[in-house]
Amino acid sequence: MSYPPDDHFLRALETEIRLEADESATAQIPITPHLCGEGGAVRLGVIATLVDIAGASNLSEFIYPDRMATVSLSLQSRRAARCDQLVARSALLRRGSRQLMVSVEVREGGGQADFEGRPSVAQALLGFSRLQRRADHPDLPPPAQRPSLRRMAHPAARLKQSLLERAGLRVVDAAGGVVEIENHAWVRNSFGTLNGGMVAILVEVAAEQAARAELGSEAVAQDLELHYVGQSGAGPIRSRATRLRADSAQWVARVEVFDAGAGGKLMAVANVHAGLLA
Repeated sequence: MSYPPDDHFLRALETEIRLEADESATAQIPITPHLCGEGGAVRLGVIATLVDIAGASNLSEFIYPDRMATVSLSLQSRRAARCDQLVARSALLRRGSRQLMVSVEVREGGGQADFEGRPSVAQALLGFSRLQRRADHPDLPPPAQRPSLRRMAHPAARLKQSLLERAGLRVVDAAGGVVEIENHAWVRNSFGTLNGGMVAILVEVAAEQAARAELGSEAVAQDLELHYVGQSGAGPIRSRATRLRADSAQWVARVEVFDAGAGGKLMAVANVHAGLLA
């Protein structure tokens, strides 16, 4: 069984992944209105997904045949991204027997050339846990057989509506940051749980809904500290937000994600900073 399937969240992003000669990796996505929020900027959760792809692509070359799971993601925005393409470049910081860490820089513009000369959008740090391969894990070719350039786009996954609509996110209680999603095939990862990028999107939406309900303005999520602590079942998977600090310009909250169909099992915890992002 291969992952991701033809019609899947990750393929809908139309990511192009390139493995570089210096052992770094880049991941590039085209930006469409389907990936943007109401203000026209790329969603923070989409950027989080991009940096996760870049980081995982880098590490997969070093740990074969083992697998990995993202355990933490720290993402800070520099500015709103409204360009036609984003590219993320990852660099290995630590490769231990059980723990791995990468840094990722996100910049505007397409192509791999002149990465350093492009405007910076965000920076991220990601932590991963190394997992021994099991028989039920999808097959992956050894590093020597993998192409240096891989395109994940597939016609079956092309978005015809907003990413949130296609994923099936529904706002239950805006003021409480309660947002739900089912763990269906389009958003599921290779372990059968909700994809980590989709968890980031769920957290982003939860924080924005709660911030807007309290501030009465079009606040957007800017920075994200996300920790994955458990896997989900069928769901529904639900968020809730608790304000930590707020004033007229910014709003900071703790967002928890849990599996409402499994007795409220905790899946992820995040701190989110929302405000007006220029």
